[in-house]
Amino acid sequence: MKPEGKKIVILCEGETQEIAVRHFIWRQWEADGLRPIGLRPINLRGKLEDVFDYVPRYRRESDVLAVFTLIDLYEMKRVKADVQAELSERVTRAQHWLRNNFGADYDNFFYPHASVHEVEAWLLAEGECLAKRLKDAKIKPDRNAELKNLDNPPSKRIASLFKAHRRNDEYHKINDGTPLFKCLQFQPVYDACPYFRMFYDELKTAGQSALKGS
Repeated sequence: MKPEGKKIVILCEGETQEIAVRHFIWRQWEADGLRPIGLRPINLRGKLEDVFDYVPRYRRESDVLAVFTLIDLYEMKRVKADVQAELSERVTRAQHWLRNNFGADYDNFFYPHASVHEVEAWLLAEGECLAKRLKDAKIKPDRNAELKNLDNPPSKRIASLFKAHRRNDEYHKINDGTPLFKCLQFQPVYDACPYFRMFYDELKTAGQSALKGS
């Protein structure tokens, strides 16, 4: 994904988010004419606190234009929120937790984002790739997939679908996730998932600004 040259780093919570960047987001990035700016996903392996080490480290690297995060809201147990809190408040709290260690000089460099509630919501929102993978035309797009509650997050909903279609064989985040994200169509996800849309729009703006300044 063009590791050489100018790049934007995306700190990914784990391997699933990294796969989504490599096989889904990068395809649209190229389609939007942003290939000259590389995207470099970094797997945090669940160690969210490493964000606070990585961001200043990359700030010192002249070829890094910006750092984004792609961390599941579902896993943000470090961020306390009232059980009745609105989704927007939960997302804002997560972003503040990530951002508050950095001063104003990190504006226009560090962009904390949470996937709501997991990147698997994008698969449910699009629907077609799941239907093809499980050979079931009755599986339809869920346009509210990103907004469902935390008690039954997207990966669990997908796991239930896989168990029903594969004689109790579970959804494997890598072996199944890789072909699913390779198949995933961008526009249905962009249209149905407002938090993904905010993430990609901000990512795209950063890339376009870098190209204009080059």
